[in-house]
Amino acid sequence: MRVIINRVRLLEQLTKAVRFVSSNEHVRVLECIYMETFTDRISLISGDGTAFFMTEIPAEDIQIQQSGKAAVQAKLLADIVRKMQENEIILSSEAAGDRLIVTTHSARSTFVLQLLQADEYPLPESIECSTLFTISGAGLKDGIRQTLFAVQKKEHMPTLTGVKMEVKDAALTMIGCDRYRMGKVKQALTSEMHVVSETAIVPGRTMNELEKLLGDEFVNVRLGKTKIEFTGEHFTLLTHSITGTYPNVEIGTDSAYAARFVVPASDLIAALDRTAIIASQEKTNLVQMRVQAEKVEFNASSQVNQSSETLSTYRFLGTECKVSLNVGYALEAIKALDAEQVQVQINQGMQMILFTSDEKEGALQLIMAARTAG
Repeated sequence: MRVIINRVRLLEQLTKAVRFVSSNEHVRVLECIYMETFTDRISLISGDGTAFFMTEIPAEDIQIQQSGKAAVQAKLLADIVRKMQENEIILSSEAAGDRLIVTTHSARSTFVLQLLQADEYPLPESIECSTLFTISGAGLKDGIRQTLFAVQKKEHMPTLTGVKMEVKDAALTMIGCDRYRMGKVKQALTSEMHVVSETAIVPGRTMNELEKLLGDEFVNVRLGKTKIEFTGEHFTLLTHSITGTYPNVEIGTDSAYAARFVVPASDLIAALDRTAIIASQEKTNLVQMRVQAEKVEFNASSQVNQSSETLSTYRFLGTECKVSLNVGYALEAIKALDAEQVQVQINQGMQMILFTSDEKEGALQLIMAARTAG
């Protein structure tokens, strides 16, 4: 293999690819990036055995003098390319195929890197498509932002460590939840190509990396029985889905409620931010919310300190009541909703607080509440 490649373009793709390599030292080949040259492009693949990132560098950024393939330590190669200064990098492997030479036209910097056997790299298998649809990158990114923060971080319930994606009736519903909160968003699909009702649970780590890759371009999504594939303009991300049954979280704003009101989001966030200064002094991080006909009060106290905030509300329905909430969860939910006006709803049993907005049809944020006596 011998190829001359634009350094900036190579570094862009290596920086993305490195985020997917395995940190498992027992499977050394997964610490590598797999490179294969064709007559008109270079293919790059990295992954941890569960999720794989795939991209290509096109002909306009490369000069391929000899085709071939190689598996080289991803982080090491990225560090080298990052610190080299010339515009073009030359990658060539020796005849034996066990060394990669990284240099420039001037040859002022030259590195000789050990290669692993490229044939041992576990290339991802293609997905058997059962559902294929297209969605805008901005819409998918917004859905991730409104759900990913709520997924469970520890694997007490593996299904809750991922974001549920459900395609049904020409719409995509995404849900992230743990035992204390939930983010849910429903979006119409941009186009239908081959849509069958399908559900998959995408690992949270994969969703986190996908969000960084997304731009404004359209994304093709394939949902299979065990795998999910996202294909953007310059990348493909393939991941195994999480097996198991996702809990039933069919909760909506049309359910019975104790109280409901609307408040400007910026005012609500500012009030909760200030109240959190005192609430955070206690491990519970709880704030008491007292709802009245035209106002809502937030009170927090520690062993020695207290705070109180009052906001005007409108469109009040229901009865006066009070509950306690985790102020950190509330702030994350309201910020994820990303609306100018927020509707706050306390369900009739007073176990849940729902945040929605007329501006964000199909979006719902929920946190569990602790009922306050008195």
